[in-house]
Amino acid sequence: MHMPPWTARLSCSLCPQYSVAIVRSNLWPGAYAFAVGKKFENVYIGWGHKYSPDNFNPMLPPPIQQEYPSGLEIMEMSDPTVEEEQALKAAQEQALAAAEEEEEDEEEDEDEDPED
Repeated sequence: MHMPPWTARLSCSLCPQYSVAIVRSNLWPGAYAFAVGKKFENVYIGWGHKYSPDNFNPMLPPPIQQEYPSGLEIMEMSDPTVEEEQALKAAQEQALAAAEEEEEDEEEDEDEDPED
């Protein structure tokens, strides 16, 4: 079956001398040309899909994903104050000094113990 690329018609059949000539594209649905006297214009209204006997159905987008669960590992914490930082630093220094003293005591005990 051969389809002509354009279909022509008049805007009004009651008074053809004052009608607008309209030409519609059969290949690109939505493409129109119209003329009155020596004036003409072209217009396209559509999605940019060429005519196809099979209707175009785009794929649906994937379902919306769930948000990432808000747990403790991603919660934002407030920054510590200067006093809290100084207290933490002092506690770390005390723990380090205590660990060094224990190591020195163990080394002294090993040095004092006679080997068998």
